[in-house]
Amino acid sequence: MPMLCLLLAIFVHSHGEWYIREGASLIPAPPDLHDINRAQAIFVDALRKIQEAASKALQRPVQIASVSVPQHFNDSSTHAVIEALKEVETSYKQPWQVIKSVAATWLAYGLYTCEAFGLNHDTCDIDEDSHRVLIVEYRETYLQVFIAVVGAETCSIGARVRYGNLGENAILDAADHANREGRIQKILQTNDSDVAATIKKHYAKIENTLSDFLMERESTSDGPDWWDIFRAVVISGDASESGLQRLRSCVDDALGQHKDKMQDSIDPLYVEAMGAAQRGRHQILNPRLLDDVIVSPNIFVQHDEL
Repeated sequence: MPMLCLLLAIFVHSHGEWYIREGASLIPAPPDLHDINRAQAIFVDALRKIQEAASKALQRPVQIASVSVPQHFNDSSTHAVIEALKEVETSYKQPWQVIKSVAATWLAYGLYTCEAFGLNHDTCDIDEDSHRVLIVEYRETYLQVFIAVVGAETCSIGARVRYGNLGENAILDAADHANREGRIQKILQTNDSDVAATIKKHYAKIENTLSDFLMERESTSDGPDWWDIFRAVVISGDASESGLQRLRSCVDDALGQHKDKMQDSIDPLYVEAMGAAQRGRHQILNPRLLDDVIVSPNIFVQHDEL
């Protein structure tokens, strides 16, 4: 039976609070001071609809093997997704079937081998050496930058900064986000000099912010030289296609001579879903992992069958 892997939920940040988008409406998102039961019900509905659509398209039943969620999900938010998955998918067994965006990015690109970084495995040790990856998430409501510390079986966050004023919505009229995608495209292609200046200023600020972030990492790094352990850059997010293309130019300019570190074989919109798919693929090939109390070594091996 095919298994489905997906990226779940669209979250919106407004006036210091997080909300889940349900059609044209917003409802408060977890933690507990919000309506966690309502949030869980939305997750259940979303999972069922996606599962039904996939089954219809494939003309056969599918299971949901793995789900990726935004990195900012706290324990309550993640628990709501897990409980929803339990209700929809009887094959659910392990909490690590729900993964956050940074781990999903790591899995999507297979950033757990020396070969993934173009390094010779004879002279590179993926666990003993230091390896850092820059992950840039460009979303509707914020820009978030991570430094991930990666190994063969681990991916942790060494640093993170979220810039709430640098999301793509900053170039929209804050009072009206209706028909967002169409308006973004129109704005980015405008000939209006004032609007064009606003857009230019927005992306220049992103480029300067990324440059400052990298300079700070370089200046505060202890141990090996920062650029000697800096292995890769990945872009992901839910901004528009045009916005993500503009972000790519900002990242390239901020990286300068190091822009060859960019990995871009996956559309940024689908990076996190692909990471969930990698997790699901390994579950299919190694079903005993779902029954193990202690996860077996090297559960994140990449498979070409995906």
